[in-house]
Amino acid sequence: MKRILLYWMLPLGWAAVIFYTSSMPSSDQDIKPALSFLAIAETFEPVLRLIEFQYYGEIRSVEANGLLPFTEFLIRKLAHFGVYFVLAILMFFALQKTTSLKLIFSLAFAWMLTVHFAIVDELNQSFTPERTPYYFDVAIDSVGALAGLLLCGLFVWWKERKGR
Repeated sequence: MKRILLYWMLPLGWAAVIFYTSSMPSSDQDIKPALSFLAIAETFEPVLRLIEFQYYGEIRSVEANGLLPFTEFLIRKLAHFGVYFVLAILMFFALQKTTSLKLIFSLAFAWMLTVHFAIVDELNQSFTPERTPYYFDVAIDSVGALAGLLLCGLFVWWKERKGR
């Protein structure tokens, strides 16, 4: 029983961090001063100026939003991808170590758990000042989780193949 709890502490801890940070108002997580100080946005400005897309009914680009706000927006969306990439891997690892599920079922179940958490987390944002839940964020989270699990699946496949 201790071992099972130990394996699940990582994904549950990671999920708690995600939930905590998404419960904070956006203004408490403003990274524009750091971007300005580190000159990150300016470094990538030529590439960032080539990017333009519509998100939540608004045009997103350097021209429409400004260099620092647009860079911060992209970093936030990459963070969505990244934190759910990691969460899915941690879920998969916990499932592999604590259940007798076959690989494909561990991958599928880890993805479902991660996506369900993403939905709950996005709904939580509807109760947070300065936050708006948006279904496309769940899509980004889901793709991040899928990418992490594809990496896990490839790693297990490679490891098994190498062991033959």
